[in-house]
Amino acid sequence: MESRTPRRVGVAVGAGLFLLTVSAFVRPPLLPAIGRDLTITAVGLGLLGSIFAIGRLAADFPAGLLSDRIRPGPMMSISGWIVAAGSVLLAIAPTALVAYGAMFLLGIGSTFVLTTAMAHFARAPRLRRGVAMSAFAAWLLAGQSFGPTAGGTIGSAFGWRWAVGVAAILAVLVAVAFLFLRAPLPETERPKTIGGTQAGRLVPGHILAFIYLLPAVQFALGGALLQTLIPIVADAELGIGPAVVGLALGLGGVSRFVAAMVAGQVTDRISRKWALVPGQVLQTLGVAAFLLWATPAAWFGSILLVTLGSVGVNVGATVLADLSEGSALGRRLGAFRFTGDAAFVVAPILSGWLYELAGRAVATLPLLIFSAVVTVGVWAFVPETGGTASADQVS
Repeated sequence: MESRTPRRVGVAVGAGLFLLTVSAFVRPPLLPAIGRDLTITAVGLGLLGSIFAIGRLAADFPAGLLSDRIRPGPMMSISGWIVAAGSVLLAIAPTALVAYGAMFLLGIGSTFVLTTAMAHFARAPRLRRGVAMSAFAAWLLAGQSFGPTAGGTIGSAFGWRWAVGVAAILAVLVAVAFLFLRAPLPETERPKTIGGTQAGRLVPGHILAFIYLLPAVQFALGGALLQTLIPIVADAELGIGPAVVGLALGLGGVSRFVAAMVAGQVTDRISRKWALVPGQVLQTLGVAAFLLWATPAAWFGSILLVTLGSVGVNVGATVLADLSEGSALGRRLGAFRFTGDAAFVVAPILSGWLYELAGRAVATLPLLIFSAVVTVGVWAFVPETGGTASADQVS
């Protein structure tokens, strides 16, 4: 797997991201069978997802720091071994407690592979960075879509333990293959040092704050709206069954894939902000539609708008890479992902509680306010860094 050209390395890292994401995401359709076999209640199955998110949260900063110091080949290999360990532990789990430990490991492995791949694609040359980040999104979305499909197919035929076991074998193969990838960090992107410490580019705190909030908005809307309130409202208020919910979310995923490709071109050819701000506006409009109208049209429209607008987080990572040239990009990407994972842990629980307490509008209002505030902040404070703009001009 030795490779010396950036294109081949990018394809290798993208393929590794896809395969390890498949391995980490075979579990959703297997949850009912896992619950029956290990005597885990519905609340306990929900806890499996929360522990996965906590594992991701715990690994964000370590993975970011390591991606600044270790080449992508060894980092992807480490990611593969962690995913494999979590999969093996889940496949042989005799009790719920062991399954929870497995999910924690899978969360850590998921963050390692995501941060490694995101840092690699974000280090592309500035004029091609937007397209590179759209490629990152494409590999990731493909893995997140194919993983549950593979898990459901294998699990239906052979049982959930075999499905997770196959995921473990796949992760081991990836881990071994990446031991042979020879790809250094690009010379221009290696963290520079002064007196033995990293020399990071000085960026005003309020700019970094709004960039770091971009994944928090996306993960909050993904966890609280798309994965929690959308299915609940469909069943309780609109009489929409699970098959239609799955189809609508699937169409949303397709639209997100297309939007990521378009945003990558806009980011490189026109402007970072012309890709970023409209995406945030679309998300905000989607949340507003869900809050204001309890109709099937508004329900489906909110799914499309939120998924189309979610590409803003990839553009945000591109801007962050522009502002971090010559400094510790991985460390900043760790903070970038940390805010998203923190929102992913908190937002679904909060929205579910508010819905039970006061209904759809009250549950959605905090999401609308959060999305609107970040949209305005990004428009007002995040600089244009594409084209001939220089990160050194940020003040």
